[in-house]
Amino acid sequence: MAQEITLFDLASKPPCKSWSFNPWKTRLVLNYKSLPYKTYWLEFPDIAPHLQPLGIPPNTQGKPYTVPTIHLPPSPSYPDGEYIMDSKAIAIALEAKYPEPHLHLDAPELGRAEELWMQLLRSLVGVFGPRVNSTLLNDRSREYLEANIHLEGKPDGDEAWASAKPMLEDIGALLKEKGGPYILGETGEFQSHDLLISSTWTRKPQCQ
Repeated sequence: MAQEITLFDLASKPPCKSWSFNPWKTRLVLNYKSLPYKTYWLEFPDIAPHLQPLGIPPNTQGKPYTVPTIHLPPSPSYPDGEYIMDSKAIAIALEAKYPEPHLHLDAPELGRAEELWMQLLRSLVGVFGPRVNSTLLNDRSREYLEANIHLEGKPDGDEAWASAKPMLEDIGALLKEKGGPYILGETGEFQSHDLLISSTWTRKPQCQ
């Protein structure tokens, strides 16, 4: 039996499990490739204090330490295992180490899909942000986000969904180009995982 990978993910109120976009990207890749893994749950204020002492190089942009992060099992090159941070970097590393089934990370359609996905999230942050804080998070993470991320003035409700409509239409058209259900038609790939997460989670972020 293969050794387990450890996935560092964001904690939430019980009985919730994984809920955040970026960790879900990695979780879906692990599931898609049928790789054994376990989850280590972290509250928002504990991410950097936990990951930094592990010797992980900080991100070059944005927050220095983030989730998802994974810890790969020991190998000849990494006797203590290798830590990798950032969902895209993790996908690239897992694709190289476990190439089947293929993620098709080099498909040209994926850049367009990623751009649409990011535009969609920016349009809907006023919808899902407050609901995450009030519904999903434990007190320590909620207080951390309220102190560090300000959602005042972000469009919500009908205004937010109206601004998101063009992106949703473009995503629908992209999925239809090769017949679906994935961006590459019958072939599953990394960016379709993103679209799956956003299409369900922004609609109803709740404990389930």
